[in-house]
Amino acid sequence: MLRNFLVVLLMVVGMLCKSETLTYTVIHDGKSVGKIHIDRTKVNDVTQYKFESNVVVNMLLTVKVYDKMDVTFKGNQLTNAYLYRTLNGRVRVKNYATWNGSQYNMVDKDDDKSIIKHPIYHTTACLYYIEPSNIPYVYSEKFQKMIAVMSVGNKRYVLNLPNGNKAYYTYANGVCSLVEAETDWATLKFVLNKHQL
Repeated sequence: MLRNFLVVLLMVVGMLCKSETLTYTVIHDGKSVGKIHIDRTKVNDVTQYKFESNVVVNMLLTVKVYDKMDVTFKGNQLTNAYLYRTLNGRVRVKNYATWNGSQYNMVDKDDDKSIIKHPIYHTTACLYYIEPSNIPYVYSEKFQKMIAVMSVGNKRYVLNLPNGNKAYYTYANGVCSLVEAETDWATLKFVLNKHQL
């Protein structure tokens, strides 16, 4: 009896909680240098994105980058965003954004504070799961700003980042299949594992 109840309970929880995982291989100069795992979980009207990556690029010096991102929406509005990044073990980014009911309070690793006074409906985390065909701006967890999304044709979009770099997102079947990202230290490609297309 208890066993049957637990089975039914697990089935109900499974129906209420929907999880989708995407895995990307990170490519630099034609070689695999790391992996990115992204989970999108939906429970009732709460959607959470969890992003984690490890990348090691051997150039003149070895560059090791670790990223962890956690972004939560209630309904279709961002409530919390967190991005943590280390470069060769040193913290480079530690950003928080929290909605307090009237504005986002943001703080970075240096304890610098800023605010955004309007609701946010899309962030860069969303771009992995949603083609931004009708999305003019996304919130950047890294730069803590709204960034324009521009179509460059053929299901490809560009974000011109505040530091002068660009990130291109390409879509297949409504999911991001490729990201081409300029960073301060290398140009990388994030290639979606083929079985997920």
